Amino acid sequence: MGLGADYRRIWFGNASANLADGITFIALPLLAATITTNPLAVAGLAVAHSSSRIVSVLGIGVLIDRADRRRLAYLANFARAAMFALLTGLVLLDAAPIAVLYLVYAVMGVVETLADGAARAVLPQAVPAAGLDKANSQIAGTQLVIDEFIGPPLGGLLFAMAAFAPTALNALAFLLAGLAFWRLRGTYAVARDTTDTAPRSIRTDIREGAAWAMRHRVIRLLIALSGITCVAYMIPFSYLVLYAQAELGLDGTGYGLLLAFSALGGLLGSFIATRLRRRIGYGWSMVAALTTGALSFAVIALTTNLVIVAIALAVYIAHAVVWGIMATTVRQRATPAAMMGRVGSLDGFVGLIGLAVGAGAGGLLASGLGYRIPFAIAGAVFACAAVLCLLSIGSLRAWEDADASDQPD
Repeated sequence: MGLGADYRRIWFGNASANLADGITFIALPLLAATITTNPLAVAGLAVAHSSSRIVSVLGIGVLIDRADRRRLAYLANFARAAMFALLTGLVLLDAAPIAVLYLVYAVMGVVETLADGAARAVLPQAVPAAGLDKANSQIAGTQLVIDEFIGPPLGGLLFAMAAFAPTALNALAFLLAGLAFWRLRGTYAVARDTTDTAPRSIRTDIREGAAWAMRHRVIRLLIALSGITCVAYMIPFSYLVLYAQAELGLDGTGYGLLLAFSALGGLLGSFIATRLRRRIGYGWSMVAALTTGALSFAVIALTTNLVIVAIALAVYIAHAVVWGIMATTVRQRATPAAMMGRVGSLDGFVGLIGLAVGAGAGGLLASGLGYRIPFAIAGAVFACAAVLCLLSIGSLRAWEDADASDQPD
């Protein structure tokens, strides 16, 4: 089915922003390394980015539900373009100390959360419910290619040419992303309840969104699984580079090739996700994906054969993409338009906490048990998530049947 002109604009806006994100992933740490050789100072960039997202995500969800989502999407990307244009000027003037990079990363975390949340909320208003699988698969596949194969190498190449080049290209990419969302022609504001006599507080809106999510059995399940899977993912990935060096004997180039090969699994996942759902439904697709994630980590825990590990990592990334597409689509289809921002932000908040917990647990487990056993533990956590999803298969099937009767696929 055709997804329409507005979808193509959303796809291009996401792709352009993803290119800038991929460049940033490599270029800004390289820029930081020219300013300081202190590893804690460089690591502080990631802390600034993640901390600002955790602090702001719930409030941003309220904003997305109160404001015109199209406007939020293009203004957020225009703001990122302006921020990187300013940073380009500072780099050219050699006036960008590490404190400026911290500020950029912190602001980037907030604006990125707003831009991503608005884009996810816009999509189900631009695309018919029956087309969300296809739309999310295409967006996920494009993001994977750009983030893994195009953005980072391009960022490194541009930085080698001139330190200001990556930030200048980022400013252009975010500008193009903003223009794409600005050109949306649908209606992306949600009608507000006019029965309230007094303005509602942000805290009240957050509580309302959380209460609705906790009452909805499927959404409640997805949010719980988001936290569990983020913990499981981050346990081994928090020290993956050390595992690759110590257990697989890879240098930096080999590690990069390993990650690039694993990303091919993500492309496979984006290709099969919609087909899998059509055959066995959302619930069983999610159970299958989570089980696959558990098995892939179990395999890695049992061997140091490079070929087997590379294949297992590719299978793992394929599972992650299928799971992400299924979970995102179900949440978009099950959540009322007026709640989309708050429910999405609650899911994101739980996921961010899960990533933080998983990173801490991964470091502790690797320090005490070595680099292979934590993969088995993470696989067991994925298995628990699969069991939880399996136990809720009745609710998932009932929701899917009800949704299909309302919106035939």
